[in-house]
Amino acid sequence: MVEEAIKKIKEKEASGTKALGEAKEEAEKKVKEARKEAEELLKETEAEAKKEEDRLVKKEEEQANKEAQEIKKKSLKEREQIKKAAKKRMNKAVSFIAREIVK
Repeated sequence: MVEEAIKKIKEKEASGTKALGEAKEEAEKKVKEARKEAEELLKETEAEAKKEEDRLVKKEEEQANKEAQEIKKKSLKEREQIKKAAKKRMNKAVSFIAREIVK
């Protein structure tokens, strides 16, 4: 009877050790899977962040180019106005010079 009880205890102990080993393997497997999923998620997140960065940079560059074109257009318009004003004054200046020379 004692021998049988010792045998059952050893069997239970072996069964417990086996179950513990299986649980440990399963836990390690789950940790490994979780790490892999985390790495994939991180890569995916980094790719999404890069896409968003590129989109924002492109948007800002387009806006800057638009503003630069507006400034250029405005400066060309102002230049033309200055030329017209100078031409109008040119006639008066030539007339003044001509009068001064004739005197």
